[in-house]
Amino acid sequence: MKNLDDLRRARAAAATKMRERAEALAALEGAETPDAQALASAQADFEASEQAFEAADKQVKRAERVEAAEAAAAGPADLGAQEPGQGASAPAIPKDDRHRGVEVGLMVGALAAQRGDVGAAAAQLERGGFGQVAAALSASEATAGGVTIPRPLAQEVIGLLRPRVVVRRAGARSVPMPAGQLRKARQTGSATASYGAEVAPVRASAPSFEPVDQSFKKLRALVPISNTLLAQSSIAMGLFVRDDLVKSMARREDLAFLRGAGAAEDPIGMRNWIPAGNWLGSVPDTVADADLALRRCLSRVEDADVAMTAPGWVMRASTKNWLGALKDANGNVLYPSIDTKGELKGFPIHVTSQLPNNLGDGSNETEIMFADFAELMIGESGVLRIAQSTEAAYIDEDGNMQSAFANDQTLMRAIAEHDFAPEHDVAIAGFSGIGWSL
Repeated sequence: MKNLDDLRRARAAAATKMRERAEALAALEGAETPDAQALASAQADFEASEQAFEAADKQVKRAERVEAAEAAAAGPADLGAQEPGQGASAPAIPKDDRHRGVEVGLMVGALAAQRGDVGAAAAQLERGGFGQVAAALSASEATAGGVTIPRPLAQEVIGLLRPRVVVRRAGARSVPMPAGQLRKARQTGSATASYGAEVAPVRASAPSFEPVDQSFKKLRALVPISNTLLAQSSIAMGLFVRDDLVKSMARREDLAFLRGAGAAEDPIGMRNWIPAGNWLGSVPDTVADADLALRRCLSRVEDADVAMTAPGWVMRASTKNWLGALKDANGNVLYPSIDTKGELKGFPIHVTSQLPNNLGDGSNETEIMFADFAELMIGESGVLRIAQSTEAAYIDEDGNMQSAFANDQTLMRAIAEHDFAPEHDVAIAGFSGIGWSL
C-alpha cells in the first residue's frame, strides 16, 4: 500500500485536473458558436478526470481506514494494568503518559527475541498480556529490511524526540515528505512598489524564488539488547528498549541538524545553511567584543524581515554560563536574564553538548547561533523500519568494536527517514566564540 501522504497528494492533483477540465468545458459551452466535436472531447476529458478523482479518493479513504484500525489495535490501553494471559481482552483505559511509545519498545523486544519472526513475536506479546500490541505488530508491513512499524506508533516515538533534540525543541517545524521528496521555494527577492505621476508607466516587478530540495536521508540507530532482558515481555523491557532507541536517534539527529555537512548522506545542518553575510567569524572573549557580536548576530536576522515566530539562541551550556558570568565596568552582571529567565537579549537560550568547544587554530572555539526556528523545516516520512541480528558487530560509545554474539546480545537497527532545510536561510546567523567556555 502506498504512503497515505502520497495518496492524498495524488487525490489533490486529480481534483486540480478535474477543475481545469471543468473550466475548459464551461468555456466551450459559453461560446457563441460551440464546436460540437470540441464539446464532446472536453466532456469526455472531464468525465475521465472525474473517474480518476473518484479512484484516488477511494484509495485515500481505504488507507485512512487501515491507519485508523492500526491505531485502534495499538491502544490506547493501560499496558501496565494487564496481567499475563489477559491478552486483547483487557479493558481499554487511558494509558499512562510515561508509557507513550512503549508499544514500539515491546514490538522491538519481541522481534529481537524471536529473531525477526513477526508471527512468533506477536504470539509472545499475546502470551505476555499485550494483545493490542500483538495485533498492531501482526498488521505491520514486512519488508526485505525487516518490519515497518505502523505509523501511529512510529509517530509517538518521533514525538519523543522533540524534548531531546535542540532544533526540534526550539520550534523547528515537522512537515510530511510525500514520495520521499519535498520541493519548497525560497524567496530570494521581493516585489517592489514605487510612486509616480498619474499617467507615468509603472515598472512591473515580481518576487524571485529558488527551490529548496529535501529528500530522505536515512538515520540508522543501532540498539544492542541483552538476550536475558529479551526473555520477558514486560513494561520495564519495553521502556528500556524505547528509551535506548530514542536516545540513540536523538543524539545523532542533534548533531546532523546543527552541524551536518550534507556529505555521507546526512542532512545539511544549521551551521552550513547560514549565508556568508550572516556568519560573523571568530570573536575574542572580551566583554565589548562579545556584546557587539551578539547584537550583530541578532540584527542580521531581524534586518532580513524574518517573522521572528520562534526566535532563540543555541549554544553549549558552558557558553551560556560564561556569558552569564560577564560583568560590566562597574561590576554589574551584564546579562542577568540568563540566570533568571534562561534568556539572552530577550530570546530563549537552548543548550546542547553537540556544538563542539575545540574548534579553531587554538582548539578553544565554540559556535553560537541565533535563528527563527519556525523557519526551519524537518521533512519526515513518519515511519520506522526495524531489523535485528544476533551476529552483527557494532561500535560502542567509546569507539570500541563489539560483537553482539560474543556479548549474548541482539542488535536492533531502526531506520527513520527525514531531511532538514530552512525556508529562508537568512533566518539563521552565528559566529565562533574564542574561549567562550568556563
